Amino acid sequence: MDIFQVQSQYLLEYLVMIIGTLILLIIPRYSKLFWNIDTKDINIFPQKRLTSIDTLKGIAIIGVIIIHACYLLAFEYNTLFDSILLSVINNIFRFAIPVFLFTSGLLLKPFIWSKAGIIQFYGSKIIRIAIPYIIITTILWQIGYSGDITLPKLLISGEAAIPFYFIPVLFQLYLLYPLLDYIRKISPKYLLIGVLSISLISFFIPDTWYLWDIPLCGQYLIFFVYGMVRKNIFSEAPSSIWQELIWIYFALQTSIIVLLPYLNLSKTIVTSLSFYNVQIFFGFAIIFIVWNYFQKSNPIATMIQNIVSPLGHISLWIFLFHFPIQQIIFIVHPFSNQLLIVQVILYTLITLIITLPISFGFAYVYRNIELIFIPLLKKNMYLQNIVIMIYYFYNN
Repeated sequence: MDIFQVQSQYLLEYLVMIIGTLILLIIPRYSKLFWNIDTKDINIFPQKRLTSIDTLKGIAIIGVIIIHACYLLAFEYNTLFDSILLSVINNIFRFAIPVFLFTSGLLLKPFIWSKAGIIQFYGSKIIRIAIPYIIITTILWQIGYSGDITLPKLLISGEAAIPFYFIPVLFQLYLLYPLLDYIRKISPKYLLIGVLSISLISFFIPDTWYLWDIPLCGQYLIFFVYGMVRKNIFSEAPSSIWQELIWIYFALQTSIIVLLPYLNLSKTIVTSLSFYNVQIFFGFAIIFIVWNYFQKSNPIATMIQNIVSPLGHISLWIFLFHFPIQQIIFIVHPFSNQLLIVQVILYTLITLIITLPISFGFAYVYRNIELIFIPLLKKNMYLQNIVIMIYYFYNN
């Protein structure tokens, strides 16, 4: 039992990961779902913004807020029951990061190896993601939110706020995209085998998670690439068999919960909240089941899309603002007299209520600036050369 005293949360998570991945890849019923890719779908790309994609992102960003509510509450609760409850809630919503990475890969057009192609691809990412990230990180740095860390380090490491690691990871994936797209054109299946191997190896070796405090994309690579190779989602409905994997995941988690009291875990289980970012079969199952549901024309699906898709449209701004706001709420108005589950709900709702107007306001203002800046980028050779220099700097 001594080994569990030291690394039990790692071992349990590794166990879930191994069993789940084997189920997905070895059992024919599920492996057929995973390998359902086709080279003819490479060039499929929606001609207009899809409400279903924004709905997926909207659900995911709500999930991110719930995850961070659990994260903050975890420091206040040390009993086994409360820690297990927070861990369960947290783990249920861990599909959020796979959603954002999957849709990022899904929506990318084939890379064009030319000066114009490089400018168009990386210029749009800089304008739509990097600049908002730089703006908010700079604001947090100026007000002293991130301590005495230098601004350049905050930008490349994502240390300005807990969830900001995602932006450096995403840009690493964008920098790798030309190579990934080249391999995809040769063989999507070999590409998928390669990145799946890399992601699993990275997940099981914590030393590969960071380099000089910079979060690395290795363990997240599979979600991005799977979006790249599953563009047939635009032309055919995903199988309902994916739903079975969700129930398998819950069965595995339930088994672990039953085991926990026997592993003499009290406070140490809290740290397990950090180790559920990569759940391949659960993340993909949620994505395809939710996608399938919102392709149906029924009043409830339409109502949910109308409510949630606007959140997906500005999910980047919500992502950038929500955690600092959430921390302020925890300090200013603690709900410690409420049931734990009620606290999670209250912190999530209040965070949304405060964050949404700010995010919509920033999104509106920035969108109008963006409409001016994009034509300027197309005409200004100096700005174009900066984009090209950034690309070659990171790829050489």
